[in-house]
Amino acid sequence: MNTDKLTSFAPVETGYIIDSRRPAIAYEAEVVNPVCADAHSHPRAQLIYASSGVMRVRTEDGMWVVPPMQAVWIPPYVEHQVDFPGCVLLRNLFFDPSCADNLPEKCFVLTVTPLLRELIAKFCKTSEPERHERLSAVIIDEINSADEEPLCLPAASSPSLVKIMEHLEADPACRMTVDEWAAKANTSGRNFARIFLKETGMTFGAWRLRLKIIKAIQMADSGRSVTETALDLGYQSISAFIESFRKETGYTPSRYLRSNGC
Repeated sequence: MNTDKLTSFAPVETGYIIDSRRPAIAYEAEVVNPVCADAHSHPRAQLIYASSGVMRVRTEDGMWVVPPMQAVWIPPYVEHQVDFPGCVLLRNLFFDPSCADNLPEKCFVLTVTPLLRELIAKFCKTSEPERHERLSAVIIDEINSADEEPLCLPAASSPSLVKIMEHLEADPACRMTVDEWAAKANTSGRNFARIFLKETGMTFGAWRLRLKIIKAIQMADSGRSVTETALDLGYQSISAFIESFRKETGYTPSRYLRSNGC
């Protein structure tokens, strides 16, 4: 299968092909400049996988930063947007609606095991319909049994909370307190905390910590050192950053990145 080399990225036509004789269709592309796919959806479910590079995937429910060895599952007709901060080698699979009963119904990030990685690679390299069908069945089984990764950043619906989230994404080192953000939203600290928890399922402090961890993964992929990353995220010490990262992911930053192929 040929690999496209892209300097811009638009919704892939492959996602709109309806053909039960082709339960899965592969699409490979090397994204060579920072670009972004417009928000879109399609009737085929999609496994978004970058065998190299880090990507950011957004849906109305939240955002995931996805390093190598992880992938994002997008069910049919779920609107999504994909950002590529750097060079990325995509190996995406699109699944026909005829497979829907055998596929997950929610968006999530999954671990790409060595077996799943090799299955995807073999699928992309072969053009034999019968082999595609056999590989598709095994890949679907692997997706259904994959471990879910926890680093999702839930979205909010209230305009005031969305604005605050956008501010923090742009400036994750911001030190404003809950009460200070509540004042900007013209409410009390207690009410702000209650609404934030209701809309995201997370406390404001936990959400802000996860945002910093996600930003740290992006910074590491772009070549920032642990020291630079900690300072840019507003940590007062390197050890505090490493401990926060470890509590959220179970790994130190360097071990996490090694384990995910960064």
